[in-house]
Amino acid sequence: MNFKLFLAAILLATSTLLTAQSNNYRHLEWDLLRLGYTAPSSEFYNGGAAMGTEVRFNATDNLSAGIRLELAFYTSDLDADVIDIGAASSTLITGDYYLKRIGGFRPFAGVGIGMFTGASATVRDLDNLDPEDFSGGRGLGLTPRLGLELGHFRVSAEYNYTFSNRVSNYFSIMVAPTLFGGPKDDKQH
Repeated sequence: MNFKLFLAAILLATSTLLTAQSNNYRHLEWDLLRLGYTAPSSEFYNGGAAMGTEVRFNATDNLSAGIRLELAFYTSDLDADVIDIGAASSTLITGDYYLKRIGGFRPFAGVGIGMFTGASATVRDLDNLDPEDFSGGRGLGLTPRLGLELGHFRVSAEYNYTFSNRVSNYFSIMVAPTLFGGPKDDKQH
């Protein structure tokens, strides 16, 4: 399926959410800089880091829709004779359901769907890099997640699963300061 057609279908399906508005929370929130640790599911990699940004619209007090952009980097043991390096980028449409709302304390469960692009390299000798040691690809992916908002701070555990064997799946723990968002006033709801 063409990615642009898929994106248009998702936006059309969520258009009714975008006309709704949350009564008790600010309508727009932005995770300015999401940072985290990644643990790829591939046996070639040990771990890495991820960074990104996400903008969400609070359609109701319990539901938000957004767009997430992320880059993840991971590597094998850097002291080994052969080093594997990988990276993935993603552009996802996200949705979160807030399980409870007590002021700025909001645990949530969510999912994202969109396009993942990945690249990997195997480095045996820095002086003689072989083009055969580089690969890449892209594919559709799904990201279920659980997390917690504490006022203007957000923590989430996410599993980034792709339907392509050319992009590594990875688990990540992400933290982010959130601009805007939060309760419309300081009262408990």
